[in-house]
Amino acid sequence: MALQMRSRLPEWFKKTGKKQVDLARHLDVSQAHISQVCHNKEQLSVENLKLAADFFGCYMDDLVELIHVSDNGKR
Repeated sequence: MALQMRSRLPEWFKKTGKKQVDLARHLDVSQAHISQVCHNKEQLSVENLKLAADFFGCYMDDLVELIHVSDNGKR
């Protein structure tokens, strides 16, 4: 069994009313990258995860969820 990280950014955007484009500017990345992170197709680096936590005023752990996944990719 393995662990995967699932982004909780969409929840934080909704909770805070902040926009993807604003986080992208804060992290100096493209809005497309933030969109990919929100759809779990890419991940933030540890450094950018820390900066995103600062942006939202939360802990790094609040921005991701660890999910147990079997070897065949299913939960």
